[in-house]
Amino acid sequence: MVLSLAATIPVLQFASLGYMLECSARIASGARLRTCFPGIALAGHIVRCGMWTLLTWLPIWLITDLGYSSELIQPGTTQARGLRILARVLAIAWALWVLWAIARGGRWNHFLWPQPIRFLRSIAKTSFWIDLENRWWAFLHQLHLWRLTKLGFQASLGAWIWLAIPALLILISLNAAPEVQPQQQGGLALLGLVGALLMARALQYLPTLQSCMALNALEQTSTTSKRRLHGMLDRSLARHVFRKVPLTYALTNILFLALSLPLYVLRIEKIPTQLWFLLSIFFVLGMFPAKLLIGWLLRRSSRKTKNAPWILRWIAWVVHLAAIGVYVGFLYLGKFALWEGGAVMLFQHAFLPPVPFYIR
Repeated sequence: MVLSLAATIPVLQFASLGYMLECSARIASGARLRTCFPGIALAGHIVRCGMWTLLTWLPIWLITDLGYSSELIQPGTTQARGLRILARVLAIAWALWVLWAIARGGRWNHFLWPQPIRFLRSIAKTSFWIDLENRWWAFLHQLHLWRLTKLGFQASLGAWIWLAIPALLILISLNAAPEVQPQQQGGLALLGLVGALLMARALQYLPTLQSCMALNALEQTSTTSKRRLHGMLDRSLARHVFRKVPLTYALTNILFLALSLPLYVLRIEKIPTQLWFLLSIFFVLGMFPAKLLIGWLLRRSSRKTKNAPWILRWIAWVVHLAAIGVYVGFLYLGKFALWEGGAVMLFQHAFLPPVPFYIR
């Protein structure tokens, strides 16, 4: 829920992607499973605070609705004016109640009983405000927003670098076809074929390279990779993984692409802004496990000391390439079926933040 909500907020959406890659990198590093998902307790606490905030707001919402209904039925009456004034006073009191409950720790009993005497005593003390400020900054530090946002942005930037030229060639061939002479159609078809081949080449490496980049950022040991977006542009990293575990490489990448395909159905028609959060939940549920699979692939390859036989590598490469061909075919169909049009070639949710809200 927290990742889905973050994915709908500008700039913070990159932190959502960064967290998924962080978990993938922790799995790849060989850490224990319970340590591969940092911040679970904190996220649960945030969700519980949000639920109690919503529950305590329901009575205020009911009184507010009664006030507006009375104004509509009997405008200008004393009863309608009294209900609206009462709703505003209670809303202010509710806001103070919720902030005070969160300041005390945000537990369920803090939302049920506000302890007004303690509240009046605390707000008059300087030590209370200093402690509250320290806890606030400690809370922000635990979120690691800057690091996760930076990681997600670097992963998105690397994906755009890989996808930009293939997407541009494909779009030129598709958009210019109706306007050129018949004798020039062959050149456009060749241009589209080159773009499709480059797209297939990018898709062979991109899922693995994003997790490799997150792993390098986590370990911060590879100075060469750090000079190239933490290894995001270094194909040798993905090739090294493929040579060790080719069948696992092909299987995990096929599952990665397969988990992303159903989500294109949700992008056929643009939805209202109010429903972005619901859409984001489906995207997180689809792509989070896919990125964890890539982390498991890197973890498995790190335990191998020898390359797999060449026959297994060729079999895995052919199967993997066939799956990529199916995925590229869906991208071609998406150009005509999705509301973003040709932008779907570049803004692929498999490699970007869960909800591409920036496409208007």
